[in-house]
Amino acid sequence: MSIVPLVKVNLVGVLDDKDRVLEAAQEFGALHLIPLTSAQKELEAVPAGRGREAAEALRWLVDSPAQRRPVTHPEGFELEEVITQALDNKKALKACEDRLARLDKRIQDVEPWGEFSFSDLAEIGDHRLWFYVVPNGKLKAVDPADKVLEIVHRDRYRSYIVLLSPEEPPVDAMPVPRIHVGAEALSTLKHQYEDAAVELEELELARQVLTKWRYMLAQNLAAARDHSARHRASLETADIERVFVLQAWARADQMSQIQALASDLGVAVVAEEVSDEDRPPTLLDNSRPMEAGEDLVEFYQTPGYRDWDPSAIVYVSFVVFFGMIMTDAGYGLLLLLLLFVFRKRFAGSALARRMFRMSVWLMVSTFAFGVATGSYFGVTPPEGSFLGQLKVLHLKDVDTMMKITLTIGVVHIVLANLMRARHETTPSGRFQPIGWCLVALGGLATFLGQGTVIASAAPASVVAGLLTVGFFGSDRKVDSLKSGGLRVFDGLASLARIVNIFSDVLSYMRLFALGLAAASLAETINSLSGQLNHAVPGVGILIAVSVLAIGHAINIGLGLIAGCVHGLRLNVIEFFNWGLKDEGTPFRPFKKEETRL
Repeated sequence: MSIVPLVKVNLVGVLDDKDRVLEAAQEFGALHLIPLTSAQKELEAVPAGRGREAAEALRWLVDSPAQRRPVTHPEGFELEEVITQALDNKKALKACEDRLARLDKRIQDVEPWGEFSFSDLAEIGDHRLWFYVVPNGKLKAVDPADKVLEIVHRDRYRSYIVLLSPEEPPVDAMPVPRIHVGAEALSTLKHQYEDAAVELEELELARQVLTKWRYMLAQNLAAARDHSARHRASLETADIERVFVLQAWARADQMSQIQALASDLGVAVVAEEVSDEDRPPTLLDNSRPMEAGEDLVEFYQTPGYRDWDPSAIVYVSFVVFFGMIMTDAGYGLLLLLLLFVFRKRFAGSALARRMFRMSVWLMVSTFAFGVATGSYFGVTPPEGSFLGQLKVLHLKDVDTMMKITLTIGVVHIVLANLMRARHETTPSGRFQPIGWCLVALGGLATFLGQGTVIASAAPASVVAGLLTVGFFGSDRKVDSLKSGGLRVFDGLASLARIVNIFSDVLSYMRLFALGLAAASLAETINSLSGQLNHAVPGVGILIAVSVLAIGHAINIGLGLIAGCVHGLRLNVIEFFNWGLKDEGTPFRPFKKEETRL
């Protein structure tokens, strides 16, 4: 695990060659460009083009439930035509679905009234039909003495009444307001619904036909974005008369390749070492098994260029914390099986493959801690059995579990401080973390060694640690009474973090609390299922199985959320708080986009 050393590279060439150089640099794909001029106004003035529309069209085709074999050659592919057809199809299909929904609602409203059509007013003496849906409980409130009405339909709860009157009856004429049925007959509405359903099928078929172009559309979309990135880079170079300068950060170990590239392009290359005033981006480099740790780190905070790379430690501790939180061997095996079944879904990109490897280790950790705590879908194996003998942790033994989790917390924070001390260059930066290590270890020894000689000697470690922190509270030079007083103030201010280290160590108690909660919930689900099975003979077994399936599915979902959130939180909050001092910016190489479907 390391942060890759960088150099500042300047490519200097003739202005006429700038587009060719930018395309070659993008193809090279290992330069983090440094803007030398602001191009915001120029970029705002450039039309957006069809990039957004192409992305929308591609998403519409990729999300289609039915897919055709993708065409991978450009023959017959017209970008503008495919975009237009896809977006028109999306608009028409959505409109057709809305029309179907409206017709379905209208048919449901009209169906109780039966098949009818409105007669000419002259044929019925200029009378009109007024429609009411009256709850059966309110029928007694309808006075038919002075009205011409008919109940045309009645169900269990409502009566459908038609009232004949030349004018709209007053509001108090009926116990409910009138409803609007509309002028179209039921048969007409059903005919319209059938036509709309046929049209929807045709639109869905047209969408399926268009899906054959999804690969070519994705390829062209990536090309369009690459062109946009080159255009932006072109506006951010320094152009002086007939010469341009392209400045970028690059890996120091790739300088020979960059020089060869510059030679092929016919441009000059000037490399500069990182100066104290520079703030280079951070490029993390880890071995293949630990690559996913970079994603975990950069999810919250990228360490500064002059800091250190915590990826491997975060990765390992996240796997351990996740397993402690889910802590069920049955859950771990089930999720491992699902990962195996859907393993091909993770083969599409490098990120997906990293996430798959990490997910496998998370489930292995869950299985291991489940075996250690004796939990298999909430069932504890009998004592004396093979699985029972593997149970070495008892979640309900609060004292022991508190000692274990607090020990893990202290070790984690001590490790963070040691790594920080190793990479600091000033006395304050080096010795303050050492002091906090002494405080944390002394406090842990006092807690674990109660009633022993260790407990009486451990406070000396705490005192020594606090004195170290206070003495190295800052690197302020003492050359006067005032500076001496400020140095003392700095030391006292640094000691205020004792509250932080105490609360941060206690935060690791969540590992025990969440693991106990998950195990207890699994046991409760099993108990409830068994009670239902005995309480309802016959069909009770079906109810019990349903409760088991739904209950454990919910517990797995909660465990996944808790394991990710809290397992990552202890790293990016507590660990980063003591281990990292500076936040950096990630290294973003100027490179061509991958074509993804």
